[in-house]
Amino acid sequence: MKYWGLFILLPCLLLAQPEFFGYFESEASTMQIGTSNYNYGFNKFRLDVEARPNDHILIGANITAQQYWGQTTWNMLDFIPEEIWTPFFPPDPLSSQAYSPAFPITIPDTLFLDNVYMKISLSSLDVTVGRQQISKGVGYAWNPTDIFNSKSLLDPSYEQTGVEGLRFDYTLAYTASVSVFIQPEQEWEQSAKQGWLKVNLGSFDIELTKASHNWGYPTFLTGPYLQNRSLLGASVVGEVLGFGTWFEGSSFQTDSPLATGGDEEWKEFIVGVDYTFENSLYILGEYLHNDLGVADKSELTLWDYLGALDGASHSLMQDYAFFYAMHPTFDFVTLSAIAFTNFNDNSGAFSPIVDWNILQDANLSVQGSFFWGEDDTEFGLQDWGLTLTATSSF
Repeated sequence: MKYWGLFILLPCLLLAQPEFFGYFESEASTMQIGTSNYNYGFNKFRLDVEARPNDHILIGANITAQQYWGQTTWNMLDFIPEEIWTPFFPPDPLSSQAYSPAFPITIPDTLFLDNVYMKISLSSLDVTVGRQQISKGVGYAWNPTDIFNSKSLLDPSYEQTGVEGLRFDYTLAYTASVSVFIQPEQEWEQSAKQGWLKVNLGSFDIELTKASHNWGYPTFLTGPYLQNRSLLGASVVGEVLGFGTWFEGSSFQTDSPLATGGDEEWKEFIVGVDYTFENSLYILGEYLHNDLGVADKSELTLWDYLGALDGASHSLMQDYAFFYAMHPTFDFVTLSAIAFTNFNDNSGAFSPIVDWNILQDANLSVQGSFFWGEDDTEFGLQDWGLTLTATSSF
């Protein structure tokens, strides 16, 4: 029953002269964390298919196969300061073996339907049902109003997985629109629900959003859902004196604050700016503040780290900055760099990137990463990393 959606849609796809496209991606990485070295990578194939049986219906699906090699079992304790996990993994005083605790996580090969959906377009209403992309918000590195996705700071623009649900998009007058998404669960109270109202005012787009969803401890802890959260948020994006500017923020509430250290309300927001110079140099900067993060590293717990590593929280601590620069230096070569820092523990990373368009629809990317900070800080735990990625689309 895992692929029932594809078998249901397959006859419609075949009758509607479908279009096929996709890509193959191969990645090889090495990373040094203290005394541990990780060598790993994957081969990924994605096949997308879209068909239009008529002018009002779009049917789409994609199959993604990902095969991992190298280090596929990771010790999560390598990514957490020793003083944080030691109380939970004390040494055995009767053992003569070297003290080497482990919290292993295995990354399995995957073959799955990432998106499978049908979109029906009426005069002013679009209805999309199935597993689909839900990627709202205006932030680049963080999205405080997004309850469905998480991002990696080393690659914030990487594709996100689909979300199962039902979406309605209705066009109002005067360039305004309203959208509603529902992710149904067995109980209505457990279903994630989010609505957006978007309007255009001059050179600015303004979006208001309200959501309700269940939040749980990281999935690898197999814990039950502990908290229902409601969200009231807004985003603004536009241009001021030639600079792109944006704001995105949310106010959260919960009636079960056990999982948030007793906090019943907290806020999270980002502000960002970007600019393109006459020589084609593009720069971007963002600042994040997250009330739910920890302000002092001495107060961090194992659960804080596990939640951040699993993507259950947008940040480990409260205050961060992110920077990105890109320049098409040569005809087929683009140079770029990413940098981010945690202001609360004074750690961070710098990541230079070289993208080479070696052939039409084929790209080779080399990305390095260098980290700074004390060994008991978020990013100072890691030393360096190097990633080579080859991608070909069709």
